[in-house]
Amino acid sequence: MNKLIRGAQPLCLAAGCQEWTDRYLTAHFSDPAASFSWYSRNCYQHIRMALLEMTQDHCAFCDGFLGTEARETVEHFRPKSRYPQQAFQWINLFPCCDKCQSAKQEKYDELLLKPDDADYQFARYFICNYASGELHPAPDISVFDRQRAEKTIELYGLNLTLRKQARARELIKFRGSREELQLDDFPYRYFLS
Repeated sequence: MNKLIRGAQPLCLAAGCQEWTDRYLTAHFSDPAASFSWYSRNCYQHIRMALLEMTQDHCAFCDGFLGTEARETVEHFRPKSRYPQQAFQWINLFPCCDKCQSAKQEKYDELLLKPDDADYQFARYFICNYASGELHPAPDISVFDRQRAEKTIELYGLNLTLRKQARARELIKFRGSREELQLDDFPYRYFLS
């Protein structure tokens, strides 16, 4: 999970957020099973583009490439089913692969690390096992920070077998790459750097 710097929200989201939130809350409270909808497809495209720019087309959580290795989705960090008032909040939206979203589903825990938090740094919370591709909580962090790292790994499925294997493969490619390639040309940048 790379550190992210969140840009300004798209103007269309700033303009429509309150109206769309009110509409969604009305629908959600009258029928909790009501499906979520982006009320403006055009604005949704602007949101997607701004989110993808924030991560250089990587998933905000596993850092895999979006659109080529996994289907791109917009993740509601706090699930819209449990936090409907945050469904259109810019700070609650992240670009996400369908693998991370499928692992997390509608789960949420206050312990989850958020990659755009001011104090978040990958190396503060995690270490990498370069032989296995596995992520572990950093050994010298507080009990609370260890719980946060463990919960983040668990809810986003960051140590699923296929993910560990993919990180190990990318490390081999990165080490053997030509000089002109940049770190952003690879997935799992936190693992490679």
